Amino acid sequence: MASLSFRDRFFSPPVSRAVTSPSAILALGVGAAVGVVATAPLSIPLAVLGAVVGGAVGYGGRVALAMPKKGKGIRIDPFALTDPWRRAVQEAVRSQARFDDAVRSFRKGPLLDTMTTVSGQIEEAISECWQVAQQGQLLADARKRINDREAQWELKQTTDAMAGNPPNATQASTISALQSQLQSAGRLDALVARTRDELALLNARLDESVTKAIELSVSNRLEDADALGEDMDDIVEDLESLRLAIEDVDGAGAGTTGAPDVATPGAEPAGPAPAAGAPHLPPPPARDPLTPPPLPSAGEAGQSQASPGS
Repeated sequence: MASLSFRDRFFSPPVSRAVTSPSAILALGVGAAVGVVATAPLSIPLAVLGAVVGGAVGYGGRVALAMPKKGKGIRIDPFALTDPWRRAVQEAVRSQARFDDAVRSFRKGPLLDTMTTVSGQIEEAISECWQVAQQGQLLADARKRINDREAQWELKQTTDAMAGNPPNATQASTISALQSQLQSAGRLDALVARTRDELALLNARLDESVTKAIELSVSNRLEDADALGEDMDDIVEDLESLRLAIEDVDGAGAGTTGAPDVATPGAEPAGPAPAAGAPHLPPPPARDPLTPPPLPSAGEAGQSQASPGS
């Protein structure tokens, strides 16, 4: 498990729940009461100060108890994921175990200290790998909800119905909505592929680090250990950048429904409001220019034939 920093431990779900929990409010009241009782015999200003200090101590103590321990990292459960995300996390965890086994074979000294530091970096990389894999599965699940094949078929049907003519308002709105769906699918495909490739690269580099650790246990070259530490720093930074990029995508869709904004197929685009008092007339029906106009009725034909002789 990776060691959590103070910031990570403070901005954690247990602390966020404890901040507004009834027990925290109760601790605030109890601390304030104790402060008043302890300082009231002295003077009123001290009693007020004692209430503030006592309340702060009680409330802060309750929040501090909710913070995760420093050595307690996130719980990694590969079986909570599906392939390929589960397999990526499993391989990373196995590589970490092999690296730790290799480090235990080192003798005490500067090299062991350096390798212990690298082991901590690997723990951080595993934590990032776990978070990225979770986000990768969320992206893949979101992608499955976009039926791009149906969108492509509907787009083809719409364009075929136009027969080379400019689209009317309804057709233009439909085409825009379908193209937006296809663009969203393409963006998700690219991000899912990048996430999968980054995790594969992580596992390849972790395997490389295990091989180097085994080699260092024989050669005892400190400079090679320093280079290994720099490589692990790069891995962690790359994974963190990828995780933040995915979080940015999630944040962009949080204001809507979690999916990109697309227009409803078949909906008319919003146009300028009609002038006051103007009658609302429906748009004229679209007609294929290749279709001949309707023939006149029998009564109309008789009238047209009789009019020259009248």
